[in-house]
Amino acid sequence: MRATPMSASQTELAVDEDASLVLAAQNDPTHFLALYDRWATRVYRYFLHRLGQVAAAEDLTSALFLSAYQALPRYRHRGHFPAWLFTIARNLLVEHYRKRQHEVPFELARHLTAASEPAADFDRDNEIQLLVGLVRRLPEAEQELIRLRYVAGLSFADMGVVVNKRPDAVKKSLYRLQARLQSLLEADHA
Repeated sequence: MRATPMSASQTELAVDEDASLVLAAQNDPTHFLALYDRWATRVYRYFLHRLGQVAAAEDLTSALFLSAYQALPRYRHRGHFPAWLFTIARNLLVEHYRKRQHEVPFELARHLTAASEPAADFDRDNEIQLLVGLVRRLPEAEQELIRLRYVAGLSFADMGVVVNKRPDAVKKSLYRLQARLQSLLEADHA
């Protein structure tokens, strides 16, 4: 199952649910499990996409939730809990890369999608390979926009907090990036 970006009304409901879960966990740490259940898969996929190693993704996911659990009493909910989590994730990745100096990026995207017919898989794999090649040539900041939106499934508001930009600027950047990638894909198929 791939993370799907949320609509505006879904985002509002998610913010309210996150606020309720955070408050409950701050009042009683046993409720932290609900936050973990809600976000663990998306955090794990983000790490797996960045690292390409299951064990490393699992380790960083555990480290992230340990850090979040320890910092939760100091957290002040302002509608951006996912941004807070993914800021911790990015910081953990920086530390991880400092120690290990490697990354296996976008090939894993096809392993995160649902299975389908073999012929469709072949066509999809060829399309993904082409797209992977195009994305690899993008600057890291643009690759991160793709990861945060389509691997982690964050809203534009949360993405803006993570990358320190206004949500409308993030949205505009991502849509321009998508249009540029689409035209490159179409040019390759012409």
